[in-house]
Amino acid sequence: MHRKLLYENKKINDSISRDLIGLLDSKNIHLKLNNYDLETYLCHVKQYGLEITWANILLHVKDNGQSVFLNTSNFGELYEAGLAEIDKGNKKKSGQYYTPLDVSNLMSTWLYEQDGINICDVGCGTGNLIISYLELLGFEKSLELLKYKRIFLYDFDKIAVTIAKYSIAFLYGIEFLENIKVVYGDFLDKNISLPDNAKVISNPPYAKFSMINDKWLNTKIQVSTKELYASFMEKIINSSKSAVIITPYSFLGGSKFQPLRESLNKNNGYIVVFDNVPGSIFNGRKHGIFNSNTANSVRAAITVVENKPNIKGFKTTHLIRFKNQERKKLLKPEVLKNLLSKTTQIINKKNQMYSRCHVVLEDCFLKWKALSTSTLLDFATGNSGKYKIYMPNTCRYFTTASNKELKRGGYITITFNDLDKLHFTYCLINSSFVYWWWRIYDGGITYPKKLLNSVPIFFDLLSNKDKEFFSSIATEMMIDEEKYIITKLNAGIFQENIKFPIRYRDMINQRLLDILGCQNQLKHLDLIHSNSFFRNEEI
Repeated sequence: MHRKLLYENKKINDSISRDLIGLLDSKNIHLKLNNYDLETYLCHVKQYGLEITWANILLHVKDNGQSVFLNTSNFGELYEAGLAEIDKGNKKKSGQYYTPLDVSNLMSTWLYEQDGINICDVGCGTGNLIISYLELLGFEKSLELLKYKRIFLYDFDKIAVTIAKYSIAFLYGIEFLENIKVVYGDFLDKNISLPDNAKVISNPPYAKFSMINDKWLNTKIQVSTKELYASFMEKIINSSKSAVIITPYSFLGGSKFQPLRESLNKNNGYIVVFDNVPGSIFNGRKHGIFNSNTANSVRAAITVVENKPNIKGFKTTHLIRFKNQERKKLLKPEVLKNLLSKTTQIINKKNQMYSRCHVVLEDCFLKWKALSTSTLLDFATGNSGKYKIYMPNTCRYFTTASNKELKRGGYITITFNDLDKLHFTYCLINSSFVYWWWRIYDGGITYPKKLLNSVPIFFDLLSNKDKEFFSSIATEMMIDEEKYIITKLNAGIFQENIKFPIRYRDMINQRLLDILGCQNQLKHLDLIHSNSFFRNEEI
């Protein structure tokens, strides 16, 4: 379960299930749950609160068994609905979201492949991930884990973790209830630890913090990122045998995450990276008056820490963009693992971010970097020059260069004193290459100027005929810019951009590929612009 709740330090309590059920005796509130439905449940939550309501639900199911409405498959969504009911006005801040079932199954499959005896769900919420893993494992093997007390649940939400604990017991035997180890509290607390030989599945909280708790280890990663998910990743990876963790993808590139990336060098594994438009990994239903949309905007990455001997570094996929109707076919382990890079990446001063390149374009990408003798920052003239081109700083599906200022809120100005350099850069931006660089290292909403300045330039490889080609096509496009202006209403303001015919992009792409010795890559380069994963294949 992904939470944006304020993260509070809690005391560890290994007997919370007994404490929660004990509320019924201390409060003497025993609810009638026969013929129970959502309307009655929400009324109970509003009148008695979540603790009393869920204590009654768990005790009722324990004594009477599961029903169509009160069953473990509904518990997570019911709990989410209850949270929304008690705090509708604050829902934007404190919303809770599921790890969807298909993602839970995918992560469970990858966890199954890893080494480790003790199974830990860190930030377990109501137990979607651990229950998916046990279902994959099978009944008999799950009973073995329960018999030998090898299931560990960690969360700071005592009601949610109690629901997770009882759900496992309802599915595999209530006699194993107290064999499930529950650690209730702040996972970052120095006093909370993973067991030896642990393999971890986790969807940690995605909230920022401003102050480092005095009970934490106060690590360089905590100081730099001020992100809970990064701090969770650090502790999990440093103290487990293996792990599968779903988080935002921001740690792959942002400068504040550099200490985390460097720390990952000590381990090995792979990272599968998902875009969120038009598809979304977190697509579960949200309850509450402020959350009627059906998709979470988090761009997600699944990090699989294998920790195989004598291997360091991580392989990555490209930034996977997909349509909702492709989701079922895409979220298969065999499909996604085929997208992993051939090379393993180590983070250092020369390679500060994880690149996310289509595996079929990987050789061309490496050639591009190796054959380039400068970056755009060195190639252009800085803030002054005789000639100027302009690039809008938003680029969902392509980048554009123009020789005229467009009517829009944000753009980057690039200046030159040399016309050949101007024409080459104009063509490069209107090709796939500058857009491709952004998808490899960012792919967010805007194109950071620092990233644009880092684009590799191989101008020294150009022949005189190449320079004549770029000069001719750039001049033609500049003359026709007005024909291809498009407008889009954004926050009530019309923003201009230019959408050139694809034939220009293809001609420039082919010439650039020829110069790099990657002549046969044109159809693969088109992949980076597609808004679907399977393109024209049947889904």
